[in-house]
Amino acid sequence: MTKQHLIEAIADWFASDLAGDMKSVVHPEIIKTHIGNAFNTLIYNTWLTGKKFGEFSQLDAWSRTYEVTVQDQCGKRAYCFLPFAPVQLPDGMGIRQIRSHWACPVYGQAIGAEWLFAPIEATANAIFDELEVSDMDNMPTFRLEQSNLSTGEGEESHMLWLENLPLSPLINTVDILMVVPISELGDYDEVVIPQGGEDMLVRGVIDIMTKKQKPDTLNDMNAQQNIQ
Repeated sequence: MTKQHLIEAIADWFASDLAGDMKSVVHPEIIKTHIGNAFNTLIYNTWLTGKKFGEFSQLDAWSRTYEVTVQDQCGKRAYCFLPFAPVQLPDGMGIRQIRSHWACPVYGQAIGAEWLFAPIEATANAIFDELEVSDMDNMPTFRLEQSNLSTGEGEESHMLWLENLPLSPLINTVDILMVVPISELGDYDEVVIPQGGEDMLVRGVIDIMTKKQKPDTLNDMNAQQNIQ
């Protein structure tokens, strides 16, 4: 099912008699916003199920690989910008894998990975230095930060610090496998959802949009007390 089909299914429900007193025409952009919220909830529930059973392959179905340029390597350290803000999942699971992009000199295309990157926390470097981990393990690492080098509307909001990089050969580009938020998909891109998840997503959006907030009566009560 494409994102446009999801939008149309929800819009049709609000325009039908099923909506009752809420029968109306809803702007597609409003529906898109709520689809994003419901989709993130669906991804988070998938992560919870994966954590329970120790199996996260279903997250890979929602992921795409992006080739990103490594910038300004100094010694064993460099950085790169992400194409969009990653889906925020515990344990950094919104980023599924990072590997070096290696082009075959014969065929001129990527055929595999020479280096895989291990995720670390921002405070791990001090511990690793004490344990001399970098001297014993040559595996490159990455950590996610909000960008302090590229700010402003339309610019990359998140970046990866790449550390313990090999000095030869240099890694010029990396392939990043990321869970793709639905906001980054085009209207006619296929939305990969687990079996039966389409109905859950549509129902989730309708529930969000039909919830009525409780009226705020606190100010009215205070006003009555002041009158008395």
